[in-house]
Amino acid sequence: MRMLTKRGIALKRKFKRLGLNSIEIFPGGSQDVLGIPRKQHSMTGLRKGLENLGIKGLRKDMNGDELDAVTGAYTAYLYLKGKADILGTPEKSAIILPKKV
Repeated sequence: MRMLTKRGIALKRKFKRLGLNSIEIFPGGSQDVLGIPRKQHSMTGLRKGLENLGIKGLRKDMNGDELDAVTGAYTAYLYLKGKADILGTPEKSAIILPKKV
């Protein structure tokens, strides 16, 4: 996990130098808010939950990391649509989660 964190920090810095914005998401937290299972509970349930949200093109053989990435992309989509909350402060560290409905 430490390596992933370092990689994420490096990517964020690189994006910033290129003039690109980035956000931080937590797939498990997003899945909880969206009411869909996390990968460790049910991969099939997670995929079906994402499909029920309207996400198309998911393969039955997708692994948990891929489904987490889809969850992250969906969370970013909701953020751009104004349907997500910012926890923390963007200047320091903030995590984006879907708004509870």
